[in-house]
Amino acid sequence: MELGSSIQFLENKTLLVTGATGFLAKIFVEKILRVQPNVKKLYLLLRAADTNSALQRFNSEVSRERK
Repeated sequence: MELGSSIQFLENKTLLVTGATGFLAKIFVEKILRVQPNVKKLYLLLRAADTNSALQRFNSEVSRERK
């Protein structure tokens, strides 16, 4: 499969990424957003005790938001 056809394949698709705080998932998400920003939806699944801790974990480990 060529890179161009892979990029076109992802256009307007909905993707689910499990283990979103893992090393490979972070690279995968970054690559998708860089080469094909027209992904319809990108769901990131991560484990946490509750919603607040999940959001905090996402901000600290995936988006690298620093306080």
